[in-house]
Amino acid sequence: MFSTKVRWISISAVLVMLTASLFAQTPKPQLAVYQNRDFYDAAGKFNAEAAKRAYIEFLQRHGYPASKNLRDNMWVSDFGLGNFVEVGMAGMFWVRNQVDNYSALEMIMLPGQMVPQHQHIKTPIAAPKMESWHVRYGSIYTYGEGTPTSPMKAKIPALEAPYVTVKHEKILNVGEVTGITKAYQLHWMEAGSEGAIITEYSTFHDGNAVKFTDPHIKF
Repeated sequence: MFSTKVRWISISAVLVMLTASLFAQTPKPQLAVYQNRDFYDAAGKFNAEAAKRAYIEFLQRHGYPASKNLRDNMWVSDFGLGNFVEVGMAGMFWVRNQVDNYSALEMIMLPGQMVPQHQHIKTPIAAPKMESWHVRYGSIYTYGEGTPTSPMKAKIPALEAPYVTVKHEKILNVGEVTGITKAYQLHWMEAGSEGAIITEYSTFHDGNAVKFTDPHIKF
């Protein structure tokens, strides 16, 4: 009986090791590689539908459920800069409750995309927004006030470099959370090489309260 028990323990240990090995060898999703011309017409107008399709494909490749609710209510932005592959994002508000002062947002970023430096100010209908980011897939490099990190993981697009003033880096991988630590704090982020899907928890989001340091941005 003892030898049989040992045999089963040994088999179980082998199975555990094999399972762990299989998970370790699971290939990462093959993500599409885009160029700016994929998202703009001949006149330079941003093609929001093309951007949505790219994000839906991105979600599917990561195995994220792209529900009808998300597909119908997703919004996309190139921040009016005409450089979507480097500066852009998609978002979907699950909750936006002004009365009780809370919001929940899903953020989607293709590999290497940047959300430009900004802060949240007080408006007639909202206090300065406080927020935290929870990485679901991929990774992000976040930057805020504090001792500058050198070298940084992010590659700041040339058009945004003059407007980046905070460079204290925190790297977030799947399951990790960080956020701004005080009201009015300047911050920005960039997606890692696999892109990122991020859940944001925050106080009420008033779009008029988002103030970018780059005066050319339209959001």
